[in-house]
Amino acid sequence: MLTDAFGTLVVRMVGIALMFVSTTVTAKLLGPAEYGAYSAALALAFLLAALAPLGSDRILVRNLSTTKCPIETGRETAIAHLCTAIIAAVLIGGSLTAWFVNTFVFDNPQWARTSLLATIMFVPLTVIYLRQWLAIPIIGSRRAVIPEQTILPFIFTASLMMMAAAGWKLGAATAAATYAVVMVLVWIGSLQTEPIRGVYRSAWNAFPNAGRSDIRRQFRDGLPFVSVGIGSLLTQSCMPLVIAVTCGFEEAAYYALAFPYAALIAMPLGAINLTMIPRCARHYKHGEFDAANHAVRSSATVTVLLAAALSIVVWICSPMLTTLLGTEYRIVCRLLPPLLLGVIVDCLTGPTIPVMQTMKMEKTYSRALLAFIPIQLSLVYWFGKIAGIEGTAFAYFTSRCLWNVIVFAAIYQQRGLVMLPYLRVAQAFHESPPALEHKTRQLLKQCLWNAAPTAETVIPRIRAA
Repeated sequence: MLTDAFGTLVVRMVGIALMFVSTTVTAKLLGPAEYGAYSAALALAFLLAALAPLGSDRILVRNLSTTKCPIETGRETAIAHLCTAIIAAVLIGGSLTAWFVNTFVFDNPQWARTSLLATIMFVPLTVIYLRQWLAIPIIGSRRAVIPEQTILPFIFTASLMMMAAAGWKLGAATAAATYAVVMVLVWIGSLQTEPIRGVYRSAWNAFPNAGRSDIRRQFRDGLPFVSVGIGSLLTQSCMPLVIAVTCGFEEAAYYALAFPYAALIAMPLGAINLTMIPRCARHYKHGEFDAANHAVRSSATVTVLLAAALSIVVWICSPMLTTLLGTEYRIVCRLLPPLLLGVIVDCLTGPTIPVMQTMKMEKTYSRALLAFIPIQLSLVYWFGKIAGIEGTAFAYFTSRCLWNVIVFAAIYQQRGLVMLPYLRVAQAFHESPPALEHKTRQLLKQCLWNAAPTAETVIPRIRAA
């Protein structure tokens, strides 16, 4: 687990560095107002991209984690893409309707442009992230995330810099169109990997055999995951969109810059989450709850220690942000402390999303999110009205504390897993769960005291344990 997670972590570290460069360059070239408009449109695009699969992406990664048959893999991939295409067509119509209404009915050009730019970006965004979900169980999380984590931000940043050097006047529309084109190019390039190309080839052959009953079944099974995907985005990535409504587009730009720096400390958690998805699915399928408990607690131990260390580094280096971004972005440094604390709280409970996604807890997760999202949005709205952009950062920290208490209680009650780090750090690196080691020792004592200790009687029982 740690080997795959470490490889994924290295990729994400490179991706985070490229993302910081991309964020800084884009903010400098566009300015606060245009960058705020671009960030709001991108947040809306992320929201639409999470809604488009209607949960079929989560069903896809769960099913591909437990099947090795190429025909079945292609069939599952085809059904997931068909479901996504149907919902994406509906969302395109709704987004264009929002653009039309804001342009010609309410005379609100800012939000009309936001709707149009989000429409441009969300379709390729949906396709490229659907590819990532199917690639995780096929080629491993490290190789699966390379295109989106490294190649995409590099090409996007290089494209903006070349356009600026050529004398182009850059704005939110130019950045959104460039991002959409680069995503299409990266997706085409990612198909050069043979296992992925084979899966898409099998899916293409399986399209004619995918019936309406298969699509209806996929929608029915994936529906509980819709709030999982949307809820995660609404509570984190889509915050610039909420802040744009509450405080304005310039304040959304400040938050959009501050949050990635705070989210840097969650990089180990993101890497381990991707690694834990197939592992949790296998443990649950085989009923290995002791092993699952050890895996999640080990993950929580590693992630919270790394998050605490990284948060100190980020806070010490935060004065450099004003030098990099300019004095107009100086408020970004004041948003970091509550945002860093909120991310540390998320790391404290470890891989909660993979556990609930793969252990048949999607309905619980869905209900919890449906109840929690209005609470967080209300906190952000009222804190923002009272204390401005800094109030929204404290609202984020408060809401993450509440959310992790809810998730911890639900997982412990239903699956018996303790989503907390080990107090003794060394326990996280035991190869086998401590509970199973204790059980083996107890069984050995029983064999030695209650029966003649022969190889024929003792060794088979210890092996079975």
